[in-house]
Amino acid sequence: MNIVTYLRVSSKMQSERELSIPAQREAIQRYADQKGWIIVDEFVDESKSAKTADRPAFQRMIAKAKQPQKDFKAIVVHKFDRFSRSREDHIIYKALLRKLGIFVYSATEQTEPDTPHGMLLEGMLETISEYYRLNLKNETLKGLKENASRGFHCGGRIPFGYRTIVVDGHVTLIPGERHEVEAVQLIFKLATEGMGGKKIARILNECNLANANDRRWSPSSVLSILSNQVYLGHRIWNKRTKGMTQFKDEDEWIITPNCHPPLISQQQWDAAQTELQQRKKNK
Repeated sequence: MNIVTYLRVSSKMQSERELSIPAQREAIQRYADQKGWIIVDEFVDESKSAKTADRPAFQRMIAKAKQPQKDFKAIVVHKFDRFSRSREDHIIYKALLRKLGIFVYSATEQTEPDTPHGMLLEGMLETISEYYRLNLKNETLKGLKENASRGFHCGGRIPFGYRTIVVDGHVTLIPGERHEVEAVQLIFKLATEGMGGKKIARILNECNLANANDRRWSPSSVLSILSNQVYLGHRIWNKRTKGMTQFKDEDEWIITPNCHPPLISQQQWDAAQTELQQRKKNK
């Protein structure tokens, strides 16, 4: 029987361990040899999560399966969680493939997908895989919340004007280069004098005070600094949605005060916010 193989790793760390693409390929080849099957094509997704079916190679494989003159009768993966970690996607895509006369086999979790007990065992393995993924997500989130509540850095972009150091195994912030700290302090000083983002950005660029990655300042980059309590020494986490496109409700934010050195005083912050609010009212 002719088959195609599907291989996937979700991260660089995984690719360097036992789930590497070569390791998956070798295990599948041994399984195919035992069965006397011939591999006619291979589909590989690297650094792609199985939480969604929106994976380039996966979708090319499904498209090929839909072709009337396809040259294979089965898809072989290393483990069923390489195919997907979403129970819903397992059901939808395997049902589609069955209608096309194609079954999905695992080289290491061997079942008989065309028999009732085989379908039951396969479903149990898929459900366990999804449970593991959801539980890992919850445990990771729990750990991040605990880390954030203690004032430590939880990843993401480092605020302009700061650097990170590791203290007792945790990442925290310290003031960065002197010119960056001075740029932040100048931004708040100019804001307290009643200047808006556009004028402050122009002054910074005229003074050749570089932004992050040596970019020119823009009104939005200035205003983002003026609205960030990190410069008061506070740590804020869980502020935006996953896609970083919208702010969450403030009661979902985790705010930890006085967890790293501030670059401005509370008095400077309050004065800047007062002027910014006044400018909004005057528009």
